[in-house]
Amino acid sequence: MVIVMQEGATDAQIQNVIDRLIASGFDVHRSTGASHTVLGAVGVHRDFDHRDFELLEGVREVMRITQPFKLASRQFKPEGTIIDLGRGVKIGGTDVVVAAGPCSVESREQIHSIAESVAKAGAKIMRAAHSSRVRLPMRFRAWAKRFGAHARGCRQFGLFTVSEVMILRKSK
Repeated sequence: MVIVMQEGATDAQIQNVIDRLIASGFDVHRSTGASHTVLGAVGVHRDFDHRDFELLEGVREVMRITQPFKLASRQFKPEGTIIDLGRGVKIGGTDVVVAAGPCSVESREQIHSIAESVAKAGAKIMRAAHSSRVRLPMRFRAWAKRFGAHARGCRQFGLFTVSEVMILRKSK
């Protein structure tokens, strides 16, 4: 990460930024030029938010050198990713693909009604959360029943299905 200090930043402001960087686990390299001081922060910290330093007194600009989610960045893969769902629906292409649906699935009737509305509105994907805590077999059966209703409602109206899975080991 590179931090460019404002022109005329005081030694106390610069030292405060250096101290904060060291406290965050970075090694700091200071370069003082004719009008600006530049601080190089070296170290890999995944849970670190560089924007915290933008608010410190005397800081002009903060730049990350390594980006989070490198493999999804345009620098890693300049051409766009297109996911072909089939039936002419492509995510990431030139068309806007809309996913819509309820926050949570409550009943078969609710899913049917919402699937019909989603399809009529032109969306191609219906999403819904299925977030029951499924530690007990009875709850797992209820969750599976709601998810099945979601999938059937989508099929009936030609929609693709997407849902969050909250507990991976129960999704098999």
